[in-house]
Amino acid sequence: MQSTLDKLDNNRVLLKFEANPEEVAAAFTQAYKKVVKQVSVPGFRKGKTPRFILEQQFGKEIFHQDAVEILVTKGYYEAVREHKLEPVDNPKIDFDGAIEEGKPFAFQAEVEVLPEVELGAYKEIKVEKEEPVVTDEEVRQELKALQERHAELVACDKQNLEKGDFAVIDFEGYLDQKPFPGGAAQGYTIEVGAGRFIPGFEDGLIGMAPGEERELNLTFPEEYHQKDLAGKAVVFKVKLHEIKTKELPALDDDFAKSMGEYETLAALEEAQRKRLQEYKEKEARRRLENEVIKKVVAESKVQLTDTLIRREVDHMVHHLEHDLEARGLKLEEYLAHTGQTLEKMREELRPQAEERVKTDLVLSAITKAEGITVSQDELKERVQYLLQFYPPAAQEEVLKGKNPDFIEGVLSSLEREKTVKFIVDAATGEVETAPAVTADEKEEEVKAE
Repeated sequence: MQSTLDKLDNNRVLLKFEANPEEVAAAFTQAYKKVVKQVSVPGFRKGKTPRFILEQQFGKEIFHQDAVEILVTKGYYEAVREHKLEPVDNPKIDFDGAIEEGKPFAFQAEVEVLPEVELGAYKEIKVEKEEPVVTDEEVRQELKALQERHAELVACDKQNLEKGDFAVIDFEGYLDQKPFPGGAAQGYTIEVGAGRFIPGFEDGLIGMAPGEERELNLTFPEEYHQKDLAGKAVVFKVKLHEIKTKELPALDDDFAKSMGEYETLAALEEAQRKRLQEYKEKEARRRLENEVIKKVVAESKVQLTDTLIRREVDHMVHHLEHDLEARGLKLEEYLAHTGQTLEKMREELRPQAEERVKTDLVLSAITKAEGITVSQDELKERVQYLLQFYPPAAQEEVLKGKNPDFIEGVLSSLEREKTVKFIVDAATGEVETAPAVTADEKEEEVKAE
């Protein structure tokens, strides 16, 4: 089936098709094979009714809709492949007049496609590579943090509670002389001065003696996340049961041994230094990548459309819903707690969505321009690594080829990683030349993988 392409405004294209009489006849034959299985005619078994009988009973129009769908589907997807289009939305199909067997059939499809990217001089961008260093003070702070995490709370004979102490308390909050949900606990341990409660609560405990009861007249902050309490005056009734203090373990060889496979404190220090160095290098690499990507994107030009941005916002909202569900919350509850509407949240997400879409388009354009590919061995290795985190049923689905989206996602992720490495290496003077491949070779390798 022949097709022509006309470029329209706003990243839209118009595809025009004409099916010849032979192609129309073939579509009618396919339509008959589909319809005959669905229609019952007295005197014939279902699926065995001759075509001329169906036409006598129902008219040739019974095949029109299916014949049109067959021609449109075949023609559209052939044209997408032929013109190497990347549609971002469903096409709008138009045709003049009814389809008739023995005559040509013309139709057209208007569809939005990915915008063309005008890349800047992305290989000429230069940035300074950061060389992170771990100081002795940072190592000491890490050891101190280990001490804190393994400290024990022990009872003490203090007569009055001081800042820095730990208090074991019962408390209940009242709003308009009535208890409010979530405002009570028994035997709760609180670190006085840590600032984990609303302003005034912890300071109001200072000076209390074990067994003492107090009433704290407080006001919730105006920006408090629970809107029914924000800015409200409340009363907390508190009873102090016990005062405890934190007892830190000594930083010595015995402490190091308790942390695992360390025989001495020096060995533990060295392990912490190495861990910090790896963390700093990883963070420095992340900052470097972000800096280079931002500069490369800023140098490029691309016309974004509302469809692409709206689709990315949809994805971000869906991702948020998934995260909330993992914590036992619903999106409606989250919006209520934050005082937002879904429309307002989507509008606030829009700038971030625009940046994400532009970044993806620019990096994809560089991937194509540089002929960056992923080998079958690289793909297989990454898939095997990721599958170990999936349940057996999901692993089997992927290995049997029943989840092509998973493989496509891994392939895209690897391509992006290699593309980011390419532009970062270029920006820091460590260019690794990517293998040059033709578009056809690229397509064949992707199909094979």
